[in-house]
Amino acid sequence: MSQVGAFIQQADTLYKKQDLADAALYYWQALQALGTEDEIREIPINGVSQTSAEVRLHANLRIAEIYSQSNWLKDAKARLEYASRIQLDDAGVRLLRGKLFRDEGMLAEATEEFLAVLKNTPNSAEAHYLLGVLYQGSKQFEQAAEHYAKAIENDPELLNIASEKAPIGILARLQLSRTYARMLQTYQFLDREFTEEDLAEVTRLESEAITLLEQAHEKMPEMNEVVDDLVRLLFSRASALEREDIETRQYVDALQVYEQIVELDPEEVRAWERMGEIYASFLGDKAAALEVYRTVYKIEPHPTVLANIKSLEEDVAAETKSR
Repeated sequence: MSQVGAFIQQADTLYKKQDLADAALYYWQALQALGTEDEIREIPINGVSQTSAEVRLHANLRIAEIYSQSNWLKDAKARLEYASRIQLDDAGVRLLRGKLFRDEGMLAEATEEFLAVLKNTPNSAEAHYLLGVLYQGSKQFEQAAEHYAKAIENDPELLNIASEKAPIGILARLQLSRTYARMLQTYQFLDREFTEEDLAEVTRLESEAITLLEQAHEKMPEMNEVVDDLVRLLFSRASALEREDIETRQYVDALQVYEQIVELDPEEVRAWERMGEIYASFLGDKAAALEVYRTVYKIEPHPTVLANIKSLEEDVAAETKSR
C-alpha cells in the first residue's frame, strides 16, 4: 500500500469515529505526501484505485468538513475552495458549500446549492433532507414534506453520516412528523366549520405523524427526541379520544394509547394516572386501577396517590367480600 493510501485509510477510520483532530492530521499528511504528483497517478485505497486528483479532492473536502464541524468557518471555506478547484460540481463540495451558506444565514444561496446537487444526483438523501429543513424553517410545509419523503425513500439502509447525530432516514422521519404536526396546527385557526375533506386531512396528518415516529423508534429506539415527540403526539391522540361526545367517548381506545405511552416511557406518571382514572371512574375496574396507582406511587410517592390507593384497597376488599 502506498503511503498516501495508508494516510487516507487511517484518516477515514478516525473521521467515522469523529476523532476530528487526528483525522485532520492524517488528511494533511496525505496531501503533503501527494505533493505535486501527476494528477492521473493511480493510488490504491481500500482495494479501489483512485487518481491523485480524486484523493486530493477527498482529503481537502474532509478537512473542510472537519473545520466546519469545529466552527472554523473561515478556514472551512478556504479549504473548500481548494476542493472546488479540483471538481466544482462535486456533490460533496456543493453540499458543504450549501451548509456553510446556511450557517451564515444565506438561505437562498444554500437552497441553490442543494438544488444543484439534486439536479446531478436526484437520489441524494442528504440534499433532500437539507432542503426539507430549509423549507420547513420558512414555513413552506408542502415542499418540506416532499423533500423529507424523498430523503426517507433514498436512505433505506439508514447509512450513518459522521457529521449527523443519526442516519438521514431517521432525521427525515422525525422532521417530517414535525412538519405534519405544524400543518395540523393550521387547522386550529380555520374561521369556518370543518368539511369532510378537512377532517380526512386532519386524520391523515395525525396518523402519519405518529406512524413516522413509530418507524423511527423501531429503527433507533435510543433516540430520545423521537420518544419525546411520539409521547407528545400520543397524549394528544388519547385526549382527543376522551373529548369525544359522551355517547362515543372511546375510553378503551384511550387506555390503549396511554399503555403505549408508558411502554415508551415507564416513568411517564401522567399517563399512569390517567389510566388509573379510566379504570376506576369509567370502566369500573377497581382492581386494575389499584395496580396502576401502586405503580404511580413507586414513581411519585405523593400523599394524594397514597390516599387513592387506600380508598381503592377498601373498594376492592368490599367487592371481594360481597361475591
